[in-house]
Amino acid sequence: MIILDTNVLIDLDRCALDPDELYAASILSRAELEFGVRAARSAGDTAARTRRLNDLDRYFDWLPLDIESTRSYGLVAGSARATGAKVRSKDALIAAQAHRHGAAVMTANLGDFRPFDHLVEIVAPRLRES
Repeated sequence: MIILDTNVLIDLDRCALDPDELYAASILSRAELEFGVRAARSAGDTAARTRRLNDLDRYFDWLPLDIESTRSYGLVAGSARATGAKVRSKDALIAAQAHRHGAAVMTANLGDFRPFDHLVEIVAPRLRES
């Protein structure tokens, strides 16, 4: 399984996904996308972001943040912090969900997840050919 980071979900139509792979999305990313709808600067942006979120709702059963994920969070965030890395909580929580499920994380912001790459595989998206 590969958990798609929020930035990948935003540009999902530009990504080349492997049809034989299982993809998932975190409820935390859904919260970020919901905020993005509310923070849009124009009615057109609000409508486009709402359509995108509705499409994603039909495609994904959002991964919950369950007790096992919180246990993984303690491990993932704690071990990253022990190395002196700056721990961004949202990224650490998504990495923890990946750890809990034995999944990788796909993100366009590889550096954001580098503090966790000793416990979770981090992969970059492949873009579709134009």
